[in-house]
Amino acid sequence: MPYKPADAYLVLGLEDGAPLETVKSTYKQLALRTHPDKNPDNPDATAEFQKLSEAYNVLLKHLDPKTSRPPRGFPGFGDDSDDDEYDDYEYEDEDEYEDRMAFYMFLFEKLMNGGGRGYGRGPHPQFFRREPVQAETPEEYTARLRRSREEQIAAEERRKQAAAARRAEIEMNREIERAAAEERQKAKTEAKKAQAQVQRSKAEAAALALQKQAQAKRTAVFTAARAGQSDKVKKGVWEDGVDAAGGEVQAGCNAFVKTPKDPQQTLLHIAAQNGDKDLIEWLDAHSADPEERDSSNLTAFHVALECGHIPAVQYFFEAYPSKDSDSKGVYQPPESKTLLSIALSSQEPELVYQILDKGLATEQDINSSWTWVTSAKGRAAMKKTKVAGQKSKMHEEKVEDIMKLLMRFGGFTPPPTPSSSDNSDGEDQWDRREAPNQAHPSEEPSTPGPEQQKKPAQTGGRGRGRGRGGKRR
Repeated sequence: MPYKPADAYLVLGLEDGAPLETVKSTYKQLALRTHPDKNPDNPDATAEFQKLSEAYNVLLKHLDPKTSRPPRGFPGFGDDSDDDEYDDYEYEDEDEYEDRMAFYMFLFEKLMNGGGRGYGRGPHPQFFRREPVQAETPEEYTARLRRSREEQIAAEERRKQAAAARRAEIEMNREIERAAAEERQKAKTEAKKAQAQVQRSKAEAAALALQKQAQAKRTAVFTAARAGQSDKVKKGVWEDGVDAAGGEVQAGCNAFVKTPKDPQQTLLHIAAQNGDKDLIEWLDAHSADPEERDSSNLTAFHVALECGHIPAVQYFFEAYPSKDSDSKGVYQPPESKTLLSIALSSQEPELVYQILDKGLATEQDINSSWTWVTSAKGRAAMKKTKVAGQKSKMHEEKVEDIMKLLMRFGGFTPPPTPSSSDNSDGEDQWDRREAPNQAHPSEEPSTPGPEQQKKPAQTGGRGRGRGRGGKRR
């Protein structure tokens, strides 16, 4: 009765489900051990060998369906060798035949190496004998199975360890690549930052160079304005783009130029100081600001008025009507002065008349100015001419005209020669008002104090030359 695969595994001493390679290896070992030639004294050796061969054939067909025939018997070693059996083997294919021949050659070599007695030692050996091989005991069989199982477990453990090592290596390589990528990204970012810094430095240097160049052009225009070279001033503003408004030194350019005496002085202030009416008009038409003030809180109009430049003052009156509320920033005097006191310091009767006639002087302004010009200090200041080379007689006539204008608009009568004690209060008042401003003569009259007597301002026909004003009507 043929074996079932499970019984065949038991005959070979293998666990159910062992692979084909294990079956072949185990069968080779058992065949060598149980072969009749290896056990001449055992009458059951042939039966045991045939039992192993039958079990092997069953497993061979079970594990490898392509194999359909059992291995050949080994003639002369107890196998039945009738003609029918040989006829069956005659139809094996060539590949199967070669495989089986390889197996029997292996078996033959093992038998020969086992030292069969009498085989190959004589010219006509009939048979050979081998040393008996001790059969495997159940304990040895169990131990062998245990070792095989332990080897399989150890091999599985090694495989797991190898897989874990591979995973760890892969993870380590990933970490190394990640770190390298981060380093590359960091280097790239640093390179971009460095490049951006270089670009910023270049841009700052270029901007600084442009700023320095612009400041140099602006300084040249201001220098030309102070020298009275109006053509160069116009060229700088029109062609070089110099701003007509503002002081000489631009913001952030202090290191490029020597600080002027008055950093807040504008081109319009300089033109007004020089009395250049044409340049004043040109600058006013090219974005100059007439309300800008210098360090003494004076506008260009105040400068022109103080310096006695009649055409320049007349231009401001025409361009910015004094009655217009939008012109207040042009004419509003600093706290320490009045427009009438500034006009008196010019020693020009025409400018004093313009201030009085346009209603730019209050009663208090007129009273205060009259008190000052009739004082000893005021008379002494008025006697000093501000125009170099002007004859004293012409200067005295101007002072007389100014007195007449004050009497006319203030309703005063010619006073007797006052003593210094009579006007000490007025002098002290002017001294107090003029003390804060050191940039202009302290002998100029300024805004009167609240204790000053108030009288109504008088108006009348505008006179010309000596004798203008006359007595109050």
